[in-house]
Amino acid sequence: MVLQVNKVLIYNERAVCRKKRWVQAATDETRNRHVPGWLQEVERRLQKNLHTSLSVISFVVEFIAMKRSPLTLLLLVCSSAFAQHNISFKIDGFSNKYYGLVSVRDTADVFKAGTVKVFDKTTKKELFHTTSDELTFDLHNGQVKANILEAPYGEQSLIIYEDFNFDGVKDFALMDGQNSCYHGPSFQVWLAQGAGFKRSEAFTRLAQEYCGMFVVNQKDKVLETMTKSGCCWHQFSRFKVENGQLKTLSVEESSLSNMEPYFEEVSQQTWVNGKEEHTLKQYMSEQADTLFSFTLAKNGKQVVVFHVGGESEFLFYALCQKDGSVEFSYPEVVYDEKKQENVGGVMNYGNGRLAFKNEEASYEVYDEGNGKIGVKVLCDGKNYVFEGLAASVKGGLDGLKEVEKKNLKKVL
Repeated sequence: MVLQVNKVLIYNERAVCRKKRWVQAATDETRNRHVPGWLQEVERRLQKNLHTSLSVISFVVEFIAMKRSPLTLLLLVCSSAFAQHNISFKIDGFSNKYYGLVSVRDTADVFKAGTVKVFDKTTKKELFHTTSDELTFDLHNGQVKANILEAPYGEQSLIIYEDFNFDGVKDFALMDGQNSCYHGPSFQVWLAQGAGFKRSEAFTRLAQEYCGMFVVNQKDKVLETMTKSGCCWHQFSRFKVENGQLKTLSVEESSLSNMEPYFEEVSQQTWVNGKEEHTLKQYMSEQADTLFSFTLAKNGKQVVVFHVGGESEFLFYALCQKDGSVEFSYPEVVYDEKKQENVGGVMNYGNGRLAFKNEEASYEVYDEGNGKIGVKVLCDGKNYVFEGLAASVKGGLDGLKEVEKKNLKKVL
């Protein structure tokens, strides 16, 4: 019969106590006998944070193994297991005027049900609070500290006290759970107003819809946020405060293309004097494996011949600007529905030269030895020669003799 104890009875105190006949019998039994030491120890352990299903079930098993009375067990569960106590920590040292208090039900769990409050030190009056089932904080020498903000993934305090709107007066942000990206910490924001504080919906949204609390850049007088989706898409935004209102300064999105050579694509929107500007750039990914590269003497741009690791199907050429962005690349890899495979333009290698062409021009990268390197371009019937700096050379075209790619043809 004991093995059939319903876990619903364990979690619902009222349901257990409605079983008056069982409880009364257990009470009669325990009233007339000495409570042994093992039972006192079990009761002590039940009273100490015993409210999770695994803990309760484990103690049920202990009782059964000891062949003790199931009625005694039921009485203990009813009287002790559900007795919840709050543990409180004062949060101080961040202000001469205010202090905080966090009260939680269980400090053993990562996420704790509880309340965060802010008080006036002089009047002891509560100013505002948040309540959540998912508060989280670290103890520093037994204390809970304010104003720790290791954005976006590190520790973030329950209370952030800082000037968010750059008016010279500090404001409050209180954690209200884990509502930001990837179940990260989120906050409610109160801005200083007159002699008190007023909750701000606009600033609160910045602390809810991105990854964790926004960062206050006091030097540039801007607020910065970040959010993401998976490994390969990130968004970084910057906001200014104008006449008390939030205005978007810039939104930058970066993502990796899903086709070789997996360029990082960076899109940036900026607003200057009310006008929107948009730029789109590509950068070589960290996966790129350079086989041959050098810098052009005339303009400082970099020529790169590369592939994307040993499993890459294609060989690539890229011309990169001084800021690292890709100005031109070849080939463009696409999926051929008819062939049911990825295809890319052909590149021919032989006699220290790598040649390819597109609809606009023909290109030839040469490596003649003794520092004679460069790129020859034939466009509209005209030849252009861009020499490279010998001191900038890394690798060499000779390495292509050992490389096998779908789009690489060798004439040796």
